[in-house]
Amino acid sequence: MKDKTFFDYPVFDNIKQVIYHSVEKYPNNIAFRLKEKNEEETKYIDITYTEFLEEVNRFGTGLYSLGLKGKRIGIISKNRYEWVLAHLTNLLGGIVSVPLDKDLPLEELENSLIRSKADAIIFDCKFEESLKEIRANGKTNLKEYISMDNTEEFKELSKIKESGKKLLESGNNKYLNAEIKDKELATLVFTSGTTSESKVVMLSQYNIARNISDMQLVEDFRPTDVNLAFLPLHHTFGSTGQLIMLSSGIATAFPDGLRYIAQNLKEYGVTFFVGVPLLIENIYKKLNQEIE
Repeated sequence: MKDKTFFDYPVFDNIKQVIYHSVEKYPNNIAFRLKEKNEEETKYIDITYTEFLEEVNRFGTGLYSLGLKGKRIGIISKNRYEWVLAHLTNLLGGIVSVPLDKDLPLEELENSLIRSKADAIIFDCKFEESLKEIRANGKTNLKEYISMDNTEEFKELSKIKESGKKLLESGNNKYLNAEIKDKELATLVFTSGTTSESKVVMLSQYNIARNISDMQLVEDFRPTDVNLAFLPLHHTFGSTGQLIMLSSGIATAFPDGLRYIAQNLKEYGVTFFVGVPLLIENIYKKLNQEIE
């Protein structure tokens, strides 16, 4: 029996093709809605699909200038815009992306970096002390430590992005012209270790791009939707789900934490999210309690 599909979507072989298609189709759609909060006010910042690709190309050009072309880069942080920026920058530049669990103890984090043979790591400020210790131990292959936040100890993502912007303006197109090898290693994903240490899964861009194309054929993703990215992005389900949002012209917001999900759903006007059964059941229970 022939498989039944309901929607039309091109078949892509890598993530670079997916993202460039989205930017061409939804250039002015909001890709990310970010929140900046201080004691005085809460401010929302919208990043369009066109602006997001510009950010990726600037950061990627900066990473290439550090000698990271063709290398492996780890990413560790809570779900936030810079996580997605780092992951997409890796993928669009043919850099192997290594998502790491933000809840790993220091010893397991160090072991994961050793096993993945990561050449660099991009992290948020929560991990600065751990990475100082890992650097001092000298057991990993890490050459570059890049903070998503302001720091005096390590290189900063924002400054690398700025240097990349200047290089692009001077005509440096090495990152822009990066050729993606569809079926070669693109990302190393650590699974939960059920019997011993975690297992490492090797995925190609072809694997992930075909997942996206297949999902697009049977699910009604709409460019007017708003997504809340609360599934852990270091899981394949979370990161591939986010790539599907970016393939669809959907806007993504990030939660303030699990306890604030109900509040964030209202705050951002969320119409779409990728979840797991337990989370859906809890939302259902709370709704029923309020009704009663």
